[in-house]
Amino acid sequence: MKKLFVFFVFYILSNVVVGQAFSSWLLDANIGTCSYNGDLVQGESPFQRLKFAAGVNIHYRYNAHFNLRAGLNYGFIFGEDRLNSDPELQQRNLSFYSHLFELSTGLQYNLRQLETLDEYSIPATPYIFAGAGLFHFDPYTYDNNNNKVFLQPLHTEGQGLSKYPDRTPYSLYQFCIPFGGGVTFKLSSNLYLSYEFTYHILFTDYLDDVSKTYVSLVDLKNNFGQASADLSFRQDGVPFSRRLGEIRGDKKDRDVYYFNLIKLSFFLDDPTYYY
Repeated sequence: MKKLFVFFVFYILSNVVVGQAFSSWLLDANIGTCSYNGDLVQGESPFQRLKFAAGVNIHYRYNAHFNLRAGLNYGFIFGEDRLNSDPELQQRNLSFYSHLFELSTGLQYNLRQLETLDEYSIPATPYIFAGAGLFHFDPYTYDNNNNKVFLQPLHTEGQGLSKYPDRTPYSLYQFCIPFGGGVTFKLSSNLYLSYEFTYHILFTDYLDDVSKTYVSLVDLKNNFGQASADLSFRQDGVPFSRRLGEIRGDKKDRDVYYFNLIKLSFFLDDPTYYY
């Protein structure tokens, strides 16, 4: 295993230092789907409850294997307990919806050099990438009168109250670590088509406004208003006294979101080759 790791590192570094290279700029337009996994969609795959996603990326191709990339992506995510198969989760009756706006940058490694393939080779290459990003989200739901209500200002789990010192109000701007992979097909000398899957490691568990335990509805009402109490606990036919202090969400299971994208890329200039 150690020898294999050393060989892999040497192989990548050799492509950076020695291999045929070219400098060029590419722009790609993306369209696809976005999905979420967390407390309101427990146990589901990233290919369920898909919503629209789109974006643009710009690449600086350092050489035929490595791209520096930056992009802006949009997605929409949601979760509804009523769609869960678990009766207990259905009874919890929570829901959220949110637009996502993400700005990210990273490094992409292309396994094959598309520009040097002969006519008998399949004009495609797998690739992997990783980077860092900043995203904005703002979860909302609908009350019993079907009014749209944003959840973060309601502090539905007692965030910011001295009685719950471990719960600070969460920011609607968060860092993330996007990484994933895909495959690129060469359509012509300056046009590529790709499929890409992106997983995001997050540093917040409040993407869906659900993370820890139920807190006193009296505290919520007195400090943040009736809407805070109403939307913190939405179970019908269950006395709240039976839920106070019980788990509302799982803080150990961090929320995540995914992108599945089809990308059309084209050169902004003529590739410059060098050895």
